[in-house]
Amino acid sequence: MLESLKKWASGWVAFFMIALLILSFAIWGIADYITGGGGGNALATVGGKEITSQEFQREFGNELNQLSRQAGQRITYEQARAVGLDSRVLSQMIGSTAVEAHADDLDLALSDATIAAGLASDPNFQSGGKFDRSLVARLQQELGLSERGLFELRRKDELRNQITTALLRSTVVPDSMVEALSQWRGETRVISHFTIAPDKLAALPEPTDEELKKTYEDNKSRFMTEPRRDLAVLHLSVTDLKKKAPITDEEVRKAYEQTKESYEVAEKRQIEQIPFKDKAAAEKALAAIKGGEDFMAVAKANGVQESDARLGLMQKSGFIDKKIADAAFKLAKDEVSGVVDGAFTTVLLRVTSIEPGKVPAFEEVKDKVRDQLETEWANSQLQDFYGKVEDGRAEGKPLKAIAADIDIPFFEVNGVTRGNVDLNEQPGLTVPDASAIIAQGFRGQIGLEGEPVELAAGGYAWVDVKTITESAQRAFEEVKDDVKRFWTDEKTRTKVIDETNKFIASLKSGTDFAKVAEEAGGTVQTTAAVGRTTIPDGLSQNAMAQAFTLKTGEYGNAETADGKSRTIFRVDEIKKAPELSVEMKQQLHDELLQQLRTDSIAAYVAALQKRYGVDINQALLRRVTGADQTNP
Repeated sequence: MLESLKKWASGWVAFFMIALLILSFAIWGIADYITGGGGGNALATVGGKEITSQEFQREFGNELNQLSRQAGQRITYEQARAVGLDSRVLSQMIGSTAVEAHADDLDLALSDATIAAGLASDPNFQSGGKFDRSLVARLQQELGLSERGLFELRRKDELRNQITTALLRSTVVPDSMVEALSQWRGETRVISHFTIAPDKLAALPEPTDEELKKTYEDNKSRFMTEPRRDLAVLHLSVTDLKKKAPITDEEVRKAYEQTKESYEVAEKRQIEQIPFKDKAAAEKALAAIKGGEDFMAVAKANGVQESDARLGLMQKSGFIDKKIADAAFKLAKDEVSGVVDGAFTTVLLRVTSIEPGKVPAFEEVKDKVRDQLETEWANSQLQDFYGKVEDGRAEGKPLKAIAADIDIPFFEVNGVTRGNVDLNEQPGLTVPDASAIIAQGFRGQIGLEGEPVELAAGGYAWVDVKTITESAQRAFEEVKDDVKRFWTDEKTRTKVIDETNKFIASLKSGTDFAKVAEEAGGTVQTTAAVGRTTIPDGLSQNAMAQAFTLKTGEYGNAETADGKSRTIFRVDEIKKAPELSVEMKQQLHDELLQQLRTDSIAAYVAALQKRYGVDINQALLRRVTGADQTNP
């Protein structure tokens, strides 16, 4: 529904839609104000206002349809619940209802005449400069609303808009905040570091049996068998169905003749480009080239490296800037363009080679054409095969028998773990989407039919659970070698930490950094000036986070990415962020403005929910979304 409103009513709810978008991200905190209601006919209530199950289903259905269109495949209720779509939709509705309740408290109201006048003057409902009733009717149909329902929806939106618009427009971003964030983001640091070599430390003594047994008893949960299951899997994929497609050579040739333009290979050009800060600089460079200077020499003279100037082999569609694309594809080979004033920058262009476009011959693309026809056939047959599987399930047939009846792949997966590893330490199921299929198998129970898994490339998989082997404790003698490895790793980690503390103390006492590194078996490396989001070789994300809290000359340490050692580092230099351009400052200002608006809306909605109270009928919600039919 929100997408439909954006399309049809951007004029009358434009500002509100910004607020609503913010709401969708800002009101995940509703759980703090929810009482655990379970009775009544309303799905949820906010103060005295109700959200009915029908309203929720309409919103949820519209959001589900939109998500399915974006994904290019039908999203099931179970998949939608898995990504929290039900919670997000309900959160949006609760937030909106809380704002409506506040509008009522403020005695805000709009008459039918005002709503009708707004519809009539809205350009989104006009055709040829005049109000078009059919456009309103089409929106009603798309949203599944009566005329009165559309009036009420618009009335609610307009009232919410009066409040949220005032709140959003009151947001101010101080210049000092822009400057502080600019400095925080743009600051760089030069860091010296080395990693301790664990093998340079004194060797650990061999553990005694008593030590190993104690380690085993203290960490028994680490030495368990993995739960395993035997699964039956029926696999109905578009890829497998394509093998059944009765496509003849004559049909392939006919399809090629009808669609051969779609297989056209676009013209490609090797293009070189020099960007300039302004048109005057570009014209000066062009004059130099016309005077005999080399294109690349001019590029270097203007601060552009040869590797940056060479854009490579490109199609016209590969350019973001249409003006530059048009200019580049009008040039002859080795010709230099005039000054091109693009949408984002001013450039000079040169084309060094041209690969003409062409329509490939039948023999070149016949396999691609056949694959396309087979895919179309398989997709057209998919629902028919799906129905046959479901008919077989309804008759009580096992998956193996159904697979044999309709000739589609069936797999018996024995002793598989959640990670799809069988008893021989090999993949238990070797088909696309295997992890999703195995996960479904571990959600199911013996004797209960679960929902089919939708395959990413098209198709479905059904999973039946045959046997379940729960996790069990492994005996000490069986895992003694594993216990020893764990003991060694833990003791080594402790020893490394102890040695790290000694090295840091030595550095703080004035010992040379390189000398301590040598003692630790490491080699000193020094980074270039790096920002907060850069992770240089030899440093972890944790190390970088620490480094940006230290002053010049201070030390820190962090565990290495593999967890086997630690890195010691020192901040050698702190460089302030460069001055931002006017455009970058405006961009940062706009970003902060959006974040502050988000925070304001979040705080506002949270306060309303706390004031009015939120009660959700969890039993009805599970029933409406189908969650009560999902196996635990």
